[in-house]
Amino acid sequence: MKYLLLFLGISFYTFNATAQQKENTHKDVVLDTIYNKVDELPYFPGGDKAWKKFLKENLKYPRKAWWEELEADAVLEFVVRNDGTITDITNLTVNGWGFEEEAIRLLKKSGKWIPAIKSGKKVHYHAKLTIPFRLK
Repeated sequence: MKYLLLFLGISFYTFNATAQQKENTHKDVVLDTIYNKVDELPYFPGGDKAWKKFLKENLKYPRKAWWEELEADAVLEFVVRNDGTITDITNLTVNGWGFEEEAIRLLKKSGKWIPAIKSGKKVHYHAKLTIPFRLK
């Protein structure tokens, strides 16, 4: 009888601890939600004008593409985290000639952005960005 009570006590404790662990895991998932629709979109510090200036000062036209006089748009997909960091960068275009690699380099160099806002709180946001490569 003593062993039966001990076994039931241990079983109940194990079940209870497992249930609490699953509950905490669920909360973590909610905190890491990446939104597609928000009240305010994320943006480069200083806005569009500052972004264009950043591109003008930092964009290095791929040498081979410049030599062949090629132009293209590189489209990137990425996540702007609620602290403004940029993560999960992938390219959606396959132009070749180094356009996508340069676009990714620029985005990584751009530093922290102003995060998206949803219901008054900073949130993770799934973003897309087109970087044009034009010869002048």
